[in-house]
Amino acid sequence: MEIFKDLNDITLHFSKTLGIKIFNEDGQKLGRVNDFFIDYEEIYPSVLAIQYKRNGFLFYILWEEILYFSYKKIVIKNDAFSRRSRTFPKTLRPKSVTSILANQFTGSTVEYPPLGQIVLDKQIVDTHGKKVVRVNDIQFIKAGKELRVTHAEVGLRSFVRRLNLEKPIDFLIKSLSPQSKYLTNDTTINWKYVHAIPNRNIQKSVRLNLTNEDLKQLHPADLADILEDLDSHGREMIFSNLDPKLAAETLSEVDEDLQASLLNNENPEKAAEIIENMDTDDAADLLNEMDDDKVDAIISNIDDVEIQEEIQELLEHDEDTAGGLMTSEIFEITAELSKSDVLALIQQKHEEVASFHDIYIVDESHNLIGTLSLQELLIHNENALIKDIMNDSDIKSLSVDTHWKEVATYMNKYNMITVPIVSRENELLGMISVDDILDRLLS
Repeated sequence: MEIFKDLNDITLHFSKTLGIKIFNEDGQKLGRVNDFFIDYEEIYPSVLAIQYKRNGFLFYILWEEILYFSYKKIVIKNDAFSRRSRTFPKTLRPKSVTSILANQFTGSTVEYPPLGQIVLDKQIVDTHGKKVVRVNDIQFIKAGKELRVTHAEVGLRSFVRRLNLEKPIDFLIKSLSPQSKYLTNDTTINWKYVHAIPNRNIQKSVRLNLTNEDLKQLHPADLADILEDLDSHGREMIFSNLDPKLAAETLSEVDEDLQASLLNNENPEKAAEIIENMDTDDAADLLNEMDDDKVDAIISNIDDVEIQEEIQELLEHDEDTAGGLMTSEIFEITAELSKSDVLALIQQKHEEVASFHDIYIVDESHNLIGTLSLQELLIHNENALIKDIMNDSDIKSLSVDTHWKEVATYMNKYNMITVPIVSRENELLGMISVDDILDRLLS
């Protein structure tokens, strides 16, 4: 007997299967379809069992015990054994985990939750489209006697289908616009790009794993967009699984009102690792938005003493002043060095310094005595001494207590990319870049 005998289309839709009546060979009604259990550890998962409801209780029947499947009814073997359960035992046979969603069920997980409970009407991350969407329907494909999941459907047509209005809406659109793309185009996401974000009720049975390459290769700005589109639970789950470096880069791209809440959810040790991977000025700005006790706990867990001291110093300044905006990660040198010495230092310190656009020259007391642009440095010969080519007569700098609006006006007036920040005694403390000011102007 052909299991899909009366189904002409190769594809099936999850929404159309809900409520299908299930009978045995003798015609005895057993219940109605409620959901599906699938082998999540396949790139296009096969259906393992059908979950059905009878008298308010949930049961499942193995797919291999099904004789006939259509949108009107399902027939199972007389001797099929129904099991009462809300979950399905994890398949134990060896396999190669290939799909993103499969990573959530590796390891110690012993029970699979139902498919619809995981993704239907839930937010998912489309790692190919780099966005968050809500799933309206799920697409299956017939493969011999098997039924396999192939796509998540997220468009208007799938939403209409879920409302059981597909036939009247299709009829109306065919009458008004027979060539409408709505009639032929379903907005779908290939299952291999689907990353489900489990809700709080099923988190115990789902292990989120973000070590896969698809998510690791997303640009921090794309990850930030995804985090901003998720609810607080999904946001927390993704962010807490990022490694400290990627978390820091992503945090710098997230809206300021979300930054503190994301970091607050981390323990002090993990938060300290993230802070160490951020620019010190950004880190200080972020910590300024958090409770003092949490800040103290984070700072005390920072391993790099130099970074710890720099952040503590920045936190002493009002966040609306130059001191609160500046970064102490600057490239400073002495006047006795040559051009070749400076270029060698740039190679050594390129990961430690925020910007090499402007080079600052200090004396033995760490006072600012000159400036030099990288462009100016490059046009001189290798043996040129910094003291002979630096600008020491028209040094433009601002005091640490200058309000950020005055900083903006000053940098705009002199068309500056960066501006050095000094103490009242002219000691070089840090610098502000145009990016720091733009963040304030645009917020």
